[in-house]
Amino acid sequence: MRKVLSILFVISIMYNLAFSQDAEIIGVVFDDSNGETIPLVNIIKLGSSIGTTSTENGKYSLKLGAGTHQIQFSNLTYRDTVLTLVLEENERRVIDVYLKEDRLLLDEIVVSADRVTRVVQKLAYARDKLNSDLTSYRAVIYKLAILGTKANRDTAISKLNAIAFSERYATIQHILKPERYSEIMMANRASKNFFSEYDFFSTGGPPLNLNQDLVPLSILSEDITVIGPISGRAGRFYYLDEADADSTWPAGTMEISVSPKIETRPLFKGKIWYNPESQTILGVDVALNEYASTNTGLFSISDLNYQQNYAQIGKYWLPERTTLSAQLKFMVSSNPIVYNDEWTWSKHQVNPQDLKVDDLDLNTVVILPNSHRKKSTFWDSLSVSSPNENLNYLTEAQNYTEKNRTLRLGMSFMSSFFRLPYQLERFYLTNISDLYHFNRVEGHTIGLGIRTPVHSNYEYRTLAAYGFSSNDITYSIKGFHFIPGTAFAPDFRFYREVALQYQDYEYNRTPIDFYEFRQTLGSLIVGNAENNYFLREGYSVGLRYRFDIESFFRVLYIDENHLSLSANTAYNLFGNDIDGAEYQNNDPMYFSEPGTLNGLSLHLHYDTRKYLRTQFLRDYNIRDFGWLIDATLEKGVPEWGSYFDYNRYRVGIKFNMPVFSSHFIQT
Repeated sequence: MRKVLSILFVISIMYNLAFSQDAEIIGVVFDDSNGETIPLVNIIKLGSSIGTTSTENGKYSLKLGAGTHQIQFSNLTYRDTVLTLVLEENERRVIDVYLKEDRLLLDEIVVSADRVTRVVQKLAYARDKLNSDLTSYRAVIYKLAILGTKANRDTAISKLNAIAFSERYATIQHILKPERYSEIMMANRASKNFFSEYDFFSTGGPPLNLNQDLVPLSILSEDITVIGPISGRAGRFYYLDEADADSTWPAGTMEISVSPKIETRPLFKGKIWYNPESQTILGVDVALNEYASTNTGLFSISDLNYQQNYAQIGKYWLPERTTLSAQLKFMVSSNPIVYNDEWTWSKHQVNPQDLKVDDLDLNTVVILPNSHRKKSTFWDSLSVSSPNENLNYLTEAQNYTEKNRTLRLGMSFMSSFFRLPYQLERFYLTNISDLYHFNRVEGHTIGLGIRTPVHSNYEYRTLAAYGFSSNDITYSIKGFHFIPGTAFAPDFRFYREVALQYQDYEYNRTPIDFYEFRQTLGSLIVGNAENNYFLREGYSVGLRYRFDIESFFRVLYIDENHLSLSANTAYNLFGNDIDGAEYQNNDPMYFSEPGTLNGLSLHLHYDTRKYLRTQFLRDYNIRDFGWLIDATLEKGVPEWGSYFDYNRYRVGIKFNMPVFSSHFIQT
């Protein structure tokens, strides 16, 4: 009986909740002193998480249940106002609220600055509202970066001694929600002593959005996050002041000066220009404060300055010219080097119909074949929307020859190292371990592997190798190819290979894989007697399903034979012998035994990292913190004729920290 009453009681409560009607309050929030509406007022029911924020015009609406409520209205520099309301079901009450400035806490200068804070909040709101209709755009970009020296720290950048350059002509594509960015490089060239085909400075894609509360920056892969000076939180972190702009700007343009309130965190300082009638940002000129300077021991970065001008494309204001400058100092150089690059934007297309989210899986640079071989006549024929000031230094940088032999040698090495990704993109040889590797079973192994160029939609590889100690040949033929317009790809593999029982897999899509090479070094120098090798021969076929360009799930049917192997060579390069009988299978608890395996293999690979797909080492230039998980499960099925009835599984997780020289932390 008690259970029945309890159920009826619960049903009664759920019925009342389901059919109770909310009350609602609506209205406008005004400034009590001048009658202006106040945007971004926080309106909260005290003692709960129910709340809302007033719009650009000060309007608000808030749904509440019937009963008594205490509603608090609060905004920076205004006194908190609390109203006690008694509402009935279905009631819709209009309540206009007038907030008073908190003059007891603020002197006249701060009150004036807070008025500018409200202007900045309106700009942030207006920009977000405008961008709600901007889903994507495409543009052509000409970028010229110059490295140079100057007499001293106070010398203007316009008086550089140019020593090196990097030039790029590309098409960018940007989708705002979900944010995707790609750059298709039509051509690029660089001087021999310049090693920055990779950007020194990156936001992971498009230009800086100073409208955000958190603006991500990456300087030589050193990541920092800064509060945007045109965000809703700007007043908490910046002193803001307003004045009329000078005559170089259109009539009526206003100038807002920005300076950090807190010098112990990275923040911007500089100026912002806007049109008060259209509430649009016309330009920015900001620098990072001293706290944002970076010193890794190998190099240091300071005096980073960022400028951007905008052009009106239809009703939108889009980038027209972007300039970045910074002071760099490398461990091998005695004098600071100034880095100055300039992007000239042209041929904007707003919301192009042919631009799809599926086309831009990651923040990726796509380099067209032979783009770096474009001749000087190509560059001379380029037309850009406005003159690039760095062109003044181009001839000087082209004719410069470094006199310091050590520095010249180092720059030449780095130049070759950084160009490898472009060369390897169309490279047909496979991993370095396919050419040579060493272990205690095969001994010295020589082979050759051929692959297709790196491509996101397909991959085919074949390799063959001969082990001098085992006197045996191994081979592998594998590939996958996505069906056009779908997320599915047939996946196959035919192989005869020597494998480690517990470490026979590491996912890697780069042209060169160093995993087995590290195993080879370990075997040559210290020996790996604990490794348990066996021979696997057979095939696997199935399907691969792609979540995005770097995440997939595979289901494969496996049919393979296992053969246990004994030691055939020395323990290591120094000739320390291994007893072949004792180490036929090293681990008596988990030995590899001969037999057949017929069953299924399930493989999940999920990768959240953002990186340049053409890089030399896959994780070399990660632009943001990320992680990946790689899990495999093999299941022998006796009903299918399998000798083995077991589950073999492996789970690997990697967390990637964006740093300059080390690549990941693996657990």
